[in-house]
Amino acid sequence: MGNNLKDYLQTENYQNLGKKPPFIDHLFEKINEHKEKEGRVLILTLTKRSAEEVNNFFLSKGYKSYYLHSEIDSVDRWDIINKLKSGEIDILVGVNLLREGIDLPEVSFIAILDADKEGFLRSTTSLIQIIGRAARNPDSEVVLYGDQFTESMGKALYETYRRRQIQQEYNDQHGITPQKAISNVKDLNVVKTDENLKTDQLVKKGKVKKLKKMTKKEKQMIAQDLKSQLDDAIKNWDFEKAASLRDQLKEIEGD
Repeated sequence: MGNNLKDYLQTENYQNLGKKPPFIDHLFEKINEHKEKEGRVLILTLTKRSAEEVNNFFLSKGYKSYYLHSEIDSVDRWDIINKLKSGEIDILVGVNLLREGIDLPEVSFIAILDADKEGFLRSTTSLIQIIGRAARNPDSEVVLYGDQFTESMGKALYETYRRRQIQQEYNDQHGITPQKAISNVKDLNVVKTDENLKTDQLVKKGKVKKLKKMTKKEKQMIAQDLKSQLDDAIKNWDFEKAASLRDQLKEIEGD
């Protein structure tokens, strides 16, 4: 199913096509179902380009969506995540959202596209970690979309159900009723509001003011993310990007 979506989106007039990938209706149904319950949605793709294309597709359908990948500056990434938490964005499309290193209890639906494409991003471990993103919301649901059922998918689902059974037995034994974790989203006023998410890019000005209003924990998380990107840039001999990341890191750590 994942390949069909890619072909569908890359067709110039995809909105006017009569034929749709078989899972599109199911995906819309699930997104709308969780939106009605004020849940947030994560959609995971395999490439940066596909993340942007899928995001544009949902924007064209009237959804409040945004994409997130490594080329977006760390401070703006944090703003986008806060927009998701606060409800200003309903859908976040990304490649490897695990790297953000934060909990998203507001997320109640995760769609993993191209789940059958074996590799680093769709390995057993990665799939288990992605599914775990929904673990802090008792109403959460994860759907793996693919053309075939792979070994990694089977192992990931087996391990997920095994862990769920252990947790359920513990809850029953101790009389625990699962409750949604509450995010401590602070200083949301520092996020610049977009008048129109469909046409406007998230602005990059006023970062000094935003940094001053961030909590210590937020700064530490951004710094950790920047260090990871810096290491990758150096390994790839991308010294221009490394210099820019180093400047951002100094700005955050020196604030």
